This record gives sequence, structure tokens and C-alpha cells, in this order.
Amino acid sequence: MRNPLPTLAWLVLCLWGAAPAHATTIVVARTASEIVIAADSKVTDTFGNDLNRRACKIRQVGNLFVALEGLELDRKTGFSVREISTAALQLRPAASATEKISILMGYLVSGLLVELPYLKSHEPEAYFKKIEGGLLFLRVIVAGFENGRPLVFVRSFRALQYNPGQIGVAVIPDDCLADCKGQVATRFLGESDAIDGLAEETPEFWKAGLSDGVRRLIETEIAARGEYVGPPIDIVRISPSGAQWIQRKTECAVLQPQGKSAAIGPFPVTSRLISAHTQSVCHPIDVVEPGCDQSDL
Repeated sequence: MRNPLPTLAWLVLCLWGAAPAHATTIVVARTASEIVIAADSKVTDTFGNDLNRRACKIRQVGNLFVALEGLELDRKTGFSVREISTAALQLRPAASATEKISILMGYLVSGLLVELPYLKSHEPEAYFKKIEGGLLFLRVIVAGFENGRPLVFVRSFRALQYNPGQIGVAVIPDDCLADCKGQVATRFLGESDAIDGLAEETPEFWKAGLSDGVRRLIETEIAARGEYVGPPIDIVRISPSGAQWIQRKTECAVLQPQGKSAAIGPFPVTSRLISAHTQSVCHPIDVVEPGCDQSDL
């Protein structure tokens, strides 16, 4: 079953390290003519305990595809990666890819500058395990076609402790744009020890196509790290003409007609959430320090 999407189709993958969390493996493979994303389904808590349920980690929001690894919200504070990313990417529908990424990063970082100190104070064990010491606690991949060009933007986030009372955010890019090397370029999120270098070391690994290749990669990681990564595997393919599920479980919604948004909750709540989190962010950013002058925006 195929559902056309506009030329600029987006995929957002968020890796967030607060409790509880989804262990995962997410694979993105890109050529000049297509982008394929695959994700496992297993759910664990922050400390790797199996919660005995499965989650769809790829979802559609309007003309976007969103896949999350880990906790997407803090119910105590209202901070929600899911709501922030949805609202930010829909804020300026006609904006370019670079502009959409810039908006998204600004909203995420401003929210994190509020959320991280709260987590450190109220969830110290989870903060120490997943965030403290420069760990990459959040990774975001945004991928799509713009004017026929495949674009994969990657941003990784780590906390910077300036003093006991101040936490900043470092944002590390790893994009795959026009200068991306290799006929097939890949990016992995989550568990990937068993598959790092596998495609490059296996002759004709991609001969059967990107969809087959990403499936094999996640199957390999499941075999190696079954305590953290598990079936079934969901796969979506994006091309200049649209997007389609290659395989999906029942928890993953069918693709909606062009221009319709998946329901994610009242948008006014999202707007208030973002407004509350836009008090101290410098943007565009590589490193954001607490107390940045808003005039830098």
C-alpha cells in the first residue's frame, strides 16, 4: 500500500535518555534516490529492564515521519520531545530544510535548558546514568527530499556542567547532505555494536536493496542484543515522489492522506509548553550556555 507525500518528506528520530526509556536500534540508509528507515519494537526502562511490551517507533505527523527511541516526555514537567518536534517542524511549512532544522534545534535546546536541571534535582539516579559526564543523551535525525535531493540531518546532544547550578547544552552535527560520502550512507541510533562496519565488510550487502539491507542490520542487532532490541521490525521508504511502509506492525498507524496530521493532543498545550521553554537559548547554536541573551536569536 502506497501513500504519496510531497517532495519534502521528513523523518525525525529522537533519542532521549530519561526514565522510562525504550532500548532500540534504528537504522537509516540513504542513496541519491531513496531513504529507508527501520526500527525495532522492544521497550525497556532506563536501566535495561524488559517492560514486556512493544512500541511503534516510527509514526506519521502530517507529512512527517517521527520515530522516537527512549522516553518522549516528562509527565511531571510537561516537557515532551514528541510535542516540541511536531510543533516546531509545522511552525513554518514553507520553510527550507535548513530553516526547519534551525527552528527544531532552537525549541529542543530551550526546552532542555529547563528540563535538565529539573531531572538532575528530582531524578538524580537517571540523570547520572544517562546524562551526566558528557554522555550523548539525545540524538535527532531529520531526513527527507527537497527539490529532488536526499537530505539527512543529524544532531546529537550532551549536557555541559558549568558549575553546580548551571547546565548548558552542546549540539553536535553529523549530517549527510550533498557531500555525504559513499554510494549508500548509513546512520545508526541506539544499540549498534553488532552492526558497525557490517555492511562495508560484506560484499554486495546492499544488492537486494536498501529495505532488505536495513532489515538484515536490525535482525543482526536483535540476535546479538536481544535483551535490548526486539522484533517486529518496522520499515518506511521515502523517495522524491512520496513515502510508503515496507513493513509495519498493527501498532503503527496507516499513512494518512497528504496534508493531514496525526492526532497528538491539543496543540494549545504544545504552544504553551514551547513558550515556557524559550527563555534562554542562543540560536543557531553549537553550544548553548545558560542565560544566553535572547537578542542572539
